[in-house]
Amino acid sequence: MATPALPLDDDNDEFDWEAAVREIDDACQLASASTSTSNPQCFATPVATTANLWRRGGEGRQSTLDRFVVDFHVTKRTRNDDGDRFGSRGREAKEEQNLVGGDEQPAVNIDLEAAKTWIYPVNVPLRDYQFSIARTALFSNTLVALPTGLGKTLIAAVVMYNYYRWFPEGKIVFTAPSRPLVMQQIEACHNIVGIPQEWTIDMTGQMSPPKRSAFWKSRRVFFVTPQVLEKDIQSGICLVKQLVCLVIDEAHRALGNYSYSVAVRELMTVPVQLRILALTATPGSKQRTIQSVIDNLHISTMEYRSESDHDVSPYVHNRKLELIQVAMSEDASVINSLLLEGIHPYVARLCTIGVLHNRDAANWSPCELLNLRDKFRQAPPSSLPHVKYGEVEGYFGVLITLYHIRKLLSSHGVRPAYDMLQEKLSQGSFARMMSKNETILKAKLLMQRSLSHGAPNPKLVKMTEILMDHFKRKDFKESRVIIFSNFRGSVRDIMDTLSSIGDLVKATEFVGQSSGKTLKGQSQKVQQAVLQKFRTGGYNVIVATSIGEEGLNITEVDLVICFDANVSPLRMIQRMGRTGRKHDGRVVVLACEGFELKGYLKKQATSKTVRKHMHNGGINSFDFHASPRMVPHICKPEVQFVELSIEQFIPRGKKIKEESGHRSPFLNKISNEEHDLISSTYSKTFIQDNNDVNRCYATS
Repeated sequence: MATPALPLDDDNDEFDWEAAVREIDDACQLASASTSTSNPQCFATPVATTANLWRRGGEGRQSTLDRFVVDFHVTKRTRNDDGDRFGSRGREAKEEQNLVGGDEQPAVNIDLEAAKTWIYPVNVPLRDYQFSIARTALFSNTLVALPTGLGKTLIAAVVMYNYYRWFPEGKIVFTAPSRPLVMQQIEACHNIVGIPQEWTIDMTGQMSPPKRSAFWKSRRVFFVTPQVLEKDIQSGICLVKQLVCLVIDEAHRALGNYSYSVAVRELMTVPVQLRILALTATPGSKQRTIQSVIDNLHISTMEYRSESDHDVSPYVHNRKLELIQVAMSEDASVINSLLLEGIHPYVARLCTIGVLHNRDAANWSPCELLNLRDKFRQAPPSSLPHVKYGEVEGYFGVLITLYHIRKLLSSHGVRPAYDMLQEKLSQGSFARMMSKNETILKAKLLMQRSLSHGAPNPKLVKMTEILMDHFKRKDFKESRVIIFSNFRGSVRDIMDTLSSIGDLVKATEFVGQSSGKTLKGQSQKVQQAVLQKFRTGGYNVIVATSIGEEGLNITEVDLVICFDANVSPLRMIQRMGRTGRKHDGRVVVLACEGFELKGYLKKQATSKTVRKHMHNGGINSFDFHASPRMVPHICKPEVQFVELSIEQFIPRGKKIKEESGHRSPFLNKISNEEHDLISSTYSKTFIQDNNDVNRCYATS
């Protein structure tokens, strides 16, 4: 009986498959060359590793496929009777451990008077879950997993504000994975707690290192991209010993060698005592992925809430989820069968060699094959001659390419699949191996014939029906719709289809910065302009790639259409979070029968399992790290509910017009609550002087 395929999830949504295939081509050439020599080390060190295939930089994304990037082994903490592992003692014991554990104090002095209290703003309505999570995050390195739109930024702002109060010489850092998110969050945090802007700064890769160095010395609160933080720590211009609080937005990216992980590892090496707060809609699609995030960010507590939790549900509107199964077109079905026919001999050969263990070609995915190829490189079968290594690499290269083409065919239709096949048949090792393969050439010919007849895509037809029905029931001038597609080639097809509908639909694409073969990238300025026009009604439909899933304040939408269904649970949650915030919403998932539908259902089942692991703070499912003590034993901060006085936010670069001709050192007037709080610490003379100054600048 054949051994079943490895139980791996195909969470390959962020993987650069075109780069993967190019790298495989290079590896095949290297391995082929190595067969001419008897030196076994020719294969031991490949030219490139899968780590090079992840898109890095300001717009880089990291997904649960990071097992291909780096094997980061962490020694498990063992359970023992005295509760060394937090989970064995429960949440109450864990918080106590964080409060009393560790006598070492931060390098930055604390204001003991300020640390007698912690402030929670009443400028915004009080939500119990936000208050509870913020209180925990002040005293523990906390991973907050909260659905999109439920106020993670407020929690971060409260924590940052209190560390700003407690440590007058300390520095606080908020990291977000792109410049638009950095700019969005600096304004959002200001509008919640009003930290004076003369102490805050946003820094991205557009700012030169010398200028950043000056700001690291002169400012206290920083909003930066993870790449900037990583580089500035490594170069030494970030004053790491003065860091007291680090907030990590979209924390699910903290895998492998992504900048979040590297930056925290660098800080732990120094070492630095600081509070870490990690924010995400969901930390991962698998238990081991979440554990990696916990380890990489040195998390001691998890605060997870779902929309069904009793303290969250009052703030969530109904969101109707519809799964619509779409039959594969007749041409696509025949092409899929031909691809499987072409795949089968290579699966059989790798099974004979002993690298694969399941001859059923329909059960494999490109993700699983990439994993097995990496295992083969690390530990090839001892019985396999070195001269055969190049042959095995070639088989893997062919299979990964063909399975990816098959996935495109299932999720996005004939055109994207044909574009990929045509490109790979034009050059490289795949072209050499497939140039005389009659089955694959027959599949290509059928694709060409289908395209010449318009290649009707049932998904596009169903999508059009859904949109037309929606705008008949909703005012097309007021209603907003997002269509998500993971593949840029299908964004082009979707836009072509929408352009033929008429004036009812005003659509535009919303994509990342890098340009592909079929669609030009959008600069961040263009992206912001698109979102602004979408908010104001210039567009009522945007067709977005993964950039539309994370973080950005797009606006409330009535309908989300997921053009591809076989994406990770994490990304599906992010997509769904774009609707149902202010009023009831609807999510429609289009799934092609067969390969795509099976993948979607499998991942939804996995998602339910992961959510069970995260309940009760994950104390029974994850290993947590100890938190540094930031507040001395003698301080037991009590909450003070304060209405904060918040000045209007002025983006950096815009001039401030002041009649006096100079900038006031008292830009933020104190409120009555702040007056009462300060009066318990300082003399009446100071309070009177400060009030006089406030009145002076109010009337000047």
